[in-house]
Amino acid sequence: MARIPEDPRTFFGKHHYDYAVSSHHARGADLERLIAGLHAQAPEKAADVASGAGHTALKLAQMGLDVTAVDITPEMLEETRRQAEAHGLKIQVSEAPAEALPFADQSLDIVTCRRAAHHFTDVRIFLQETFRTLVPGGRLGVSDMTATKENAVWLNQLEQRRDPSHHRALSPDDWYQALVDTGFDTITIELSEEPMTLEEWLSPVAADSPSGREALSFAQTSEAPAEFIRQGLFIKRRILIWARRP
Repeated sequence: MARIPEDPRTFFGKHHYDYAVSSHHARGADLERLIAGLHAQAPEKAADVASGAGHTALKLAQMGLDVTAVDITPEMLEETRRQAEAHGLKIQVSEAPAEALPFADQSLDIVTCRRAAHHFTDVRIFLQETFRTLVPGGRLGVSDMTATKENAVWLNQLEQRRDPSHHRALSPDDWYQALVDTGFDTITIELSEEPMTLEEWLSPVAADSPSGREALSFAQTSEAPAEFIRQGLFIKRRILIWARRP
């Protein structure tokens, strides 16, 4: 029986500080690559959707953009406020879901979403909302976990055990089709792999917690696709996407 995802606010409200201090989230290679591919320039207006602790929003603000961090978890938005203040940056925050962005039509130059879309109830509605709010020529940048179409079911089963708010990671083909169907063009997709221990993959979930034990047991005893488990390491597969509203 398929699991019903929990409200992400429960998980991220509990772990907000862990994400604020996580070096993987603050300085992960996908962050620099995502920003570089957007060709952002001051004083463009940007929204970082499902911003979490605000690491992407901070990078954009450091470049002189007018940035709003959007998230549904109040504790995460508070982390963003604290980090912006500590760095002497101005970032606006807005509590809202990715499927109902609080911006007027054609009011944004850039929308970003990093390591979060797998929590969305409906990625297609998020893409429609992004398309609506971008100006013609505006750009979308996404980074998220991914899997080949045939192995996405296993990845989603694994992630739902680690994080009960996980909804669905999309394959590159599913992402591309959703972008095309929404109306985006100039679509660029890059894939990468990041080997890590299973304990590192679990973070911020403790290995000895109920969800940690269940996730580790599933990873170690199920028939794991070769693309994910090699020589005892977990292979985090990421997708980077850049797309343009015509």
